[in-house]
Amino acid sequence: MNSVKDQLSWEQFKIHSIKAKKPIKKISEFNRLIAHSKNFFLISGYGAFTDGYILIISKDFIPSYGLTKKDEINEVKFLIRLIKNFIKKKYDRKTIVFEHGMCACIGGLDRAHLHLMSVSKNCSQKHVKDSINKVLYNRKVGVKYIEYNNYKLENLHDINQIYESHKSSDKIKIVGDILKIKDIQNLPVKEWPMVTLNHITKGGHYVFFDSGDDETSFLTTHNFQTQFGREVVFELEKLLDKKFNSEVKKMEKLNPYIEVWRWQNYMFEKKVIKTISDAQKILKTLNKEYLEEFKKYQFEII
Repeated sequence: MNSVKDQLSWEQFKIHSIKAKKPIKKISEFNRLIAHSKNFFLISGYGAFTDGYILIISKDFIPSYGLTKKDEINEVKFLIRLIKNFIKKKYDRKTIVFEHGMCACIGGLDRAHLHLMSVSKNCSQKHVKDSINKVLYNRKVGVKYIEYNNYKLENLHDINQIYESHKSSDKIKIVGDILKIKDIQNLPVKEWPMVTLNHITKGGHYVFFDSGDDETSFLTTHNFQTQFGREVVFELEKLLDKKFNSEVKKMEKLNPYIEVWRWQNYMFEKKVIKTISDAQKILKTLNKEYLEEFKKYQFEII
């Protein structure tokens, strides 16, 4: 019987970080470890189209932060503050934090992982709102199905194709309206992750997205499919960084059918490697500032 490989295994990252040659010149599956605390570890994320992309991952095998033990929540929040501070000091950028709870998005076997991605310091409330609404439209979130030529289309690819080419036609029936950010804010963001427990124990999914602004943050039980947060940040980068937008257009011209924001399609290896080095250097300088927390949560930089 074949077992599914745990691609976010603490044991594997710990072993390979000891073996890895420093400085890292090429990324392999488990050599991206930056630091760890008593119950969590930090790695540089695949698909790093922004500077300082880091994941906070549970050492215990739990599928969602909604299942985190109550006495570990403060440890997670400390790590979030720490990474935000690193991103501010090193890149002078803001941070967006997000999680796709219970998504099983890593090869069918998943453990709780929280994304922290940097965005421009010039990123405004309108920029974030417009980017979220654009991704909701891209994914046709809220459209349950389309009836066309006596067929009931429920697959996202089919819905997109017919919607874009026939949305004004009387030949199709669209069931459901495309949602906007105001329609998806159905759980209190500030009560993440514990407020999701009742929902996920019934088999539900959730998406947590914290932009640092109440109007453009959300915690929702709507199922958007995976990498929603990454796609939103990607749209923000294109909107606010002309050079990045130009590079993306070149990539899309070479292969118009590949979505650049999906980590499976583009690793952005140079930034993955740079984030490891940058984070380890800056986090060491923050030891005095966070001395009590470093001791309390047994925080160790690799």
